[in-house]
Amino acid sequence: MPRYYFHILNGKMLVDDVGVEVADTEAAKLEAVKYAGTVLTSEHPTDMWKGIPWEMKVTDGPSPKEGRTFLTLTLTAEINAT
Repeated sequence: MPRYYFHILNGKMLVDDVGVEVADTEAAKLEAVKYAGTVLTSEHPTDMWKGIPWEMKVTDGPSPKEGRTFLTLTLTAEINAT
């Protein structure tokens, strides 16, 4: 099974140097969403709420600057005054 690495690039850059073995890119998509939910819940990225993108790159290398990028998950949010 291929190994995918889930790197968080939100100003802090959390590099995943361990990765996860999953069957294929479709399975990596599910892992990316689950992992993003876990990180967003535990880290509470305040910059995201200011419209600054929170990004996860899913690659085949233990560095976000090496290897192929298979998926990029980008989230932004804004609080609208009512």
